[in-house]
Amino acid sequence: MRINNVQFLSNMANVLSLLFIPVFAASFGASYVEIGIIVGIYSATTLLSSFIFGRLADLHHLRTVILGGFGCAVAAFFLQVFATDPSTLMLARALAGFSVGIHPGALIAYVHYQKQSLGRFISLGSLGWMAGFLLAGVIGVRMGLLFGLSSLFYALCFLQAFRLKEIETPHLNIPYFSLNTLLKNSGTYFSLFLRHTGAVGVWTIFPLYLRELGADAFWTGVIYAINPAVQFLIMRRLDPFENEKLIRAGYLLSVVGFISYALASSYLYVIPGMLVVACSWSSLYVGSTRQVVELNPDKATAAGLINSMIGAAGVLGAILGGGLSQLFGFRSTMLGAAIFSISGLLFYKTLGGAADARDN
Repeated sequence: MRINNVQFLSNMANVLSLLFIPVFAASFGASYVEIGIIVGIYSATTLLSSFIFGRLADLHHLRTVILGGFGCAVAAFFLQVFATDPSTLMLARALAGFSVGIHPGALIAYVHYQKQSLGRFISLGSLGWMAGFLLAGVIGVRMGLLFGLSSLFYALCFLQAFRLKEIETPHLNIPYFSLNTLLKNSGTYFSLFLRHTGAVGVWTIFPLYLRELGADAFWTGVIYAINPAVQFLIMRRLDPFENEKLIRAGYLLSVVGFISYALASSYLYVIPGMLVVACSWSSLYVGSTRQVVELNPDKATAAGLINSMIGAAGVLGAILGGGLSQLFGFRSTMLGAAIFSISGLLFYKTLGGAADARDN
């Protein structure tokens, strides 16, 4: 189906530009803290647009929001070609992040109203990440080519989405500016925010960490591709499991995976941790997304807020990862991620799951 093609291609386009941003920024002389800010501003603008356009999709036409998102992404990702120093790269990533936040909530809602499996749909995004990481690893740090390909793939997404049929959605009498959905599902959203803050701290400096452990550009791409490849296989098989059990398992597995990164003595020893973290994110993301979509009438808003939490975590996590690495070394960032994952689990056990269901 076209919607599945769109999910695969859009995620592939995203990671083509994503993988080597820390290395690219470092080539301009950016410090680890500056790299954290460059990564973080992308997430900040994603957070903003995810909330705005998730709400807009619930109040208007899903297809229109999807098309607008991909149209903006075509332009924004191509503009990255013109980045020549940390400040222009920061601006380019801000625009790219804003464009990326427009369509995900509307896509999730579209799939839900079509009565398709969310787990299987989300898994195609992971397959796109795998393909993007592998292609980026083969191309290497040739950022002009990577940025151009990202823009091209988003153009293909736009053409595919243009042929999607408009679907009828329930008319919702809800205010545009409202935090009710966020507050009613705070246990799910803020627990995810804590875990992902630690994870983004790791991903902010991970290509540099792998290089320190001896990995070249090709092996960096291969190692990154393992995570989404496993996610693709796991997410498609999660439909029989309860959301709350998936979420709790995701936090526990995250702790194990991040600690294993800190103990690695070679880039090859990172691979087992990638397998564990892939399983953790598969369980956590599918369980959390399904939970809020099933429990809330404003489907695109609920799904968009998941993306907003990921964006918010991306801001704090990127700064945290850059700062910890600058002060205490890369391994401290991995251990910090494990602590944030434990905190997320404790927060969810206190305010998540059952509390969310009662509020709704």
